[in-house]
Amino acid sequence: MAKRARVRKLKTHIEGMDEVIKQMEEMGDAATEVLDKASKAGADIVLFEAKQRVPVDTGRLKESLILKKSKLKKAHIKSQYYVTKKGRVKYFAPVELGTSKMKAQPFLRPAVDKNMRKVARTINEEILQAIGRIK
Repeated sequence: MAKRARVRKLKTHIEGMDEVIKQMEEMGDAATEVLDKASKAGADIVLFEAKQRVPVDTGRLKESLILKKSKLKKAHIKSQYYVTKKGRVKYFAPVELGTSKMKAQPFLRPAVDKNMRKVARTINEEILQAIGRIK
């Protein structure tokens, strides 16, 4: 029986959110690029940490870790990235979640958990910088 990892959604708060929303709406299509850049900057933090935490035997799993952009199905979500693997490395999930014969060696969940505040701060700063509220 396969185990499934739980997805943790990150919520953040921006002071003066109504003003930020108004400015983002005024930006039109450019706002999508800003949100995408901010989302990727936050995801890069998790990817870096996951690569630091992943158990290394041959190094193939560590080298296979990449970011992918989600194909979004919900209109209210503008940008979403996730850490996954490239190539034929088949032991991403078994290492993270364990199996009946192997103890779990989580690297991705701890990378997310440790960096939630840093990711939120990075996303906020990217957005606020794009609209000129911080330099």
